This record gives sequence, structure tokens and C-alpha cells, in this order.
Amino acid sequence: MKERLLQLLDLEHLTPSKFADLIGVQRSSVSHILSDRNKPSFDFLQKTLKTFPGLKAEWLMLGDGPMYDQMGRESADLFNQDAPAATEHESHETQDLQQPTTLPLEPPAVEVQDIQDIEEDLITKPRKVVQVMLLYDDDTFFSYKPSE
Repeated sequence: MKERLLQLLDLEHLTPSKFADLIGVQRSSVSHILSDRNKPSFDFLQKTLKTFPGLKAEWLMLGDGPMYDQMGRESADLFNQDAPAATEHESHETQDLQQPTTLPLEPPAVEVQDIQDIEEDLITKPRKVVQVMLLYDDDTFFSYKPSE
């Protein structure tokens, strides 16, 4: 259960204390579950499932099946003008987004000089990996963030 709760927090970009406030439980309840001191109560599970519509109870409790009814539900809704209003925990993530613009079907032609400039930028500007995400065909994922 601890691992699945951590996955949920990571996917929803929540800290344990924000998660506790969001579902309406004591912050110590989340802390105790994450430290393996306590198992989640029925009330905790019920509040979690109520706060995150689409989250699968089978996945949360047993680790069976996909995490959500439909993975990618947020990104699909961003481009659907008739989509229902964002839930309370999603609204902070999408409130600054604008409607998408229509892109041409074919990308613009790229000159050889442009490619050379891009390659030079990649070589001269140091960059570091901040996150690697693996997406599986069963709608699960693994997110890895290297330590600094």
C-alpha cells in the first residue's frame, strides 16, 4: 500500500501533507502509513477514492489492474472543449493553460545550418537528467528522479 500511495502522490504532484489536507485526514495518518507504522483505515481509503475520481479501488488496495480507469485522463481533457470542469485537485494544475492552437500537418523545413546550430547548443550547454518515466502497456508507470 505504501508504494501505491507514493505513486499516487508522485503522479498528482502532492506532498504527503497536502494529500492529507486534500482528502481530509490528519497529516500524521499519512505519515504513519508511509512509514509502515499503520495500515490505512477503511475511512482513509474511502476518502482517497472519493477525492480522486477514476482511481481504481482494486489498484489502491490490492495493486491489481490499472491505477486509473483511463490513464492520461488529464491530458485528454485539456484538448476537449466539452470536458467537464476540473476537479478540485486538478484545477490548480490547469488554470493557467490556454486553448490549444491548430498546428500544420507537416513540420516546417529545417535548414542544415539550423541543425548544426542545434547540435552546437546541445554540446556547449550543459544539461542534466531530472526525471525518467517508463510507461507500460497495462497503464502503469515507474518514475525515477536521480539524486543530486
